[in-house]
Amino acid sequence: MSKIKELLNKRYGIFILFLFLFWLKTYMAYWIEFSLGVTGIYQHLILLINPIATGVIILSIALFFKSPTLRKWMMFTLLLLMTVLLYANILYYREFADFLTSNILLNSNNVSSALLTSTFEMMRFWDVLYWIDLVLFGYLFFYKKKEPFSEGKKEYKRWPKAAVTLLGVLLLVGNLILAEIDRPELLTRTFDRNYIVKYLGLNFFSGYDAFKTTQSSQLRVSADESDLSKVFNFSAENHAEPNPEYFGVAEDRNVIVIGLESVQQFLIDYELEDENGQSHEVMPFLSSIYDNESSYSFENFFHQTGQGKSSDAEVLGELSLYGLPQGSVFQTLGSANTFHSAPNILEQQGGYTSAAFHGNVGSFWNRTDTYQNFGYDYFFDSEFYDVSGERSMEYGLKDKLFFHDSAEYLEQLPQPFYSKFLTVSHHFPYPLDEQNTEFPAAQTDDDTINNYFVTAHYADQALEEFFNYLKESGLYEDSIIVMYGDHYGISDMRNPTLAPLVGEEREDWNSYNDTQMQRVPFIVHVPGVDNGEVFDTYSGQVDMLPTLMHLLGMETEGHLFMGQDILSEEHDNTVPLRNGRVVTPEYTFFESEIYDTESGELLNDQLTEEEMEELFQYRDEAREELNHSDEVQMKDLLRFYNPEPLDELKEIDYLYRDQLDVLEEEPGKESSLIEQRDGKSTVDLYETDAPEIQESGNGVSDEYSDSPGQPE
Repeated sequence: MSKIKELLNKRYGIFILFLFLFWLKTYMAYWIEFSLGVTGIYQHLILLINPIATGVIILSIALFFKSPTLRKWMMFTLLLLMTVLLYANILYYREFADFLTSNILLNSNNVSSALLTSTFEMMRFWDVLYWIDLVLFGYLFFYKKKEPFSEGKKEYKRWPKAAVTLLGVLLLVGNLILAEIDRPELLTRTFDRNYIVKYLGLNFFSGYDAFKTTQSSQLRVSADESDLSKVFNFSAENHAEPNPEYFGVAEDRNVIVIGLESVQQFLIDYELEDENGQSHEVMPFLSSIYDNESSYSFENFFHQTGQGKSSDAEVLGELSLYGLPQGSVFQTLGSANTFHSAPNILEQQGGYTSAAFHGNVGSFWNRTDTYQNFGYDYFFDSEFYDVSGERSMEYGLKDKLFFHDSAEYLEQLPQPFYSKFLTVSHHFPYPLDEQNTEFPAAQTDDDTINNYFVTAHYADQALEEFFNYLKESGLYEDSIIVMYGDHYGISDMRNPTLAPLVGEEREDWNSYNDTQMQRVPFIVHVPGVDNGEVFDTYSGQVDMLPTLMHLLGMETEGHLFMGQDILSEEHDNTVPLRNGRVVTPEYTFFESEIYDTESGELLNDQLTEEEMEELFQYRDEAREELNHSDEVQMKDLLRFYNPEPLDELKEIDYLYRDQLDVLEEEPGKESSLIEQRDGKSTVDLYETDAPEIQESGNGVSDEYSDSPGQPE
């Protein structure tokens, strides 16, 4: 303690000590928390020094305060703020293997309080090391305030203060030069935030991201119709003609889209061994649909989401465009942009009514505003369900109750309808619900992984109950049912622990394996067809909309899509991921590495320079697709484009909370299921074993059998 006090009593003593502490905890986080892919002595050196430059610049702000007390407290506050930023990124990275961006932070009000639970799940016992210095100095500054450190009494001359800031700037320039030597065009071509943090530090990344966010907001203002030409030409060249064998096989049918929260491809036909060695199939019903002769299923289908996660999957699936490189389209652009979405397109080309169902609040991911701009006629959020007590968990209404209680609204929709159901029970952190837990947990040292299989089984049971209802009500034969995994459920940080459960060695797990684990199910179930099969075509979520439209017998030419019909013989098997990685049947591309997709073997040393050049060009073309999509989204280019199939975008001029009155007066209401049954509801046909519902012989709640969850 005496040595610390001696240092503090020297000129710039507090500054040097605080800079050291910030560097220490940041460097510790680099190694313990973040997977930055540091290789070689040179990169290790850059990582060692990159927190220093921004630390000097930020802490030097305090030196310009004349008051000793203000100077001391400002320096403490700056260290506190840098620590808060560091720790927030640590918590976020532990689950999402990514860094916080300005869009995520600025729109945090749209994230439900359930994220607080996730935050606690992310905490570790060693986290105290990130805060112990602040606790110590907080104590010293608070309880020793009558005896301020003598360093704090000394006045700083103007030029030494400016010199400290200038030193920080020079260090930053030097850091940039070192980074440019090892990674040319780091700030202009990188698609991976890990690279910016690795070379330039977390503080720099946060400032750079804020700058890019501000810059992006100016793009929309400056954009005009001329910006469309390149994107339009790319989309036109990218168009894939439909396969006559599948075109129109589901014409005029209802569309039921089900977002399978956090379901990954490895769960299909997967059996989990319990502690007694007995095997249990995790998702038997979904697997049976996947392998059904009436299903078009895809085993090499990848999620392409970014920070928007589930909402990004909706953008990909309903716009055939990608989410943003930072933040979420729903949060950032959903309230203002023009969207050529599935609800709008199907209404214009097929007379479809549209409705979205979600057992959480409408403000979650800004869905209410975004769905209005998507052209959804109806949105049934938590306001239209009973979500009280044990009926809900962190992210909304439990799946069995959600599907059950949605039947009342589904039966009222004029047909044909386009409907979307977003499930939430199988959502991180996969909390156990005792009354719905009947499946064994996995036996690893990570409870998140263990419980993942339990909640997946519950989600599967809920899905089966919903299918049974569709069959009993008569909707099944008249519908096409689309199911997709929205994003990964087990993050890259946890994948090594999962490795033995998927037949891999934990110590051999690497980024190639992480990329291959981004496969999610995509199943298009068309009751009555008998030419279904499991396709090995490489594809992604951006391909969902054109595939669906062709199955419905609708042409896609003229629409500005980034994706292609997966069933088309012209489909391109190149799959760009949002982080810039690219997967093909032959190759998996990283920033500077190429792997054999089938074997996982690193090919860099086995390919000639010409072959590498050709492959990198192949990779860059895939990334061009991402750039075009970003232009469309960030510049709101669709406001300048009116394709012939979309003469007029539907405007929703009523509040969703008042939609039941609108639904009652809906033109074509006679085509709804309930009207076809002469006003007799199908709710009593819905059978569920959900313990939350008081059984009355058929799984229908006495309390909600007439109008479950309808607002008064």
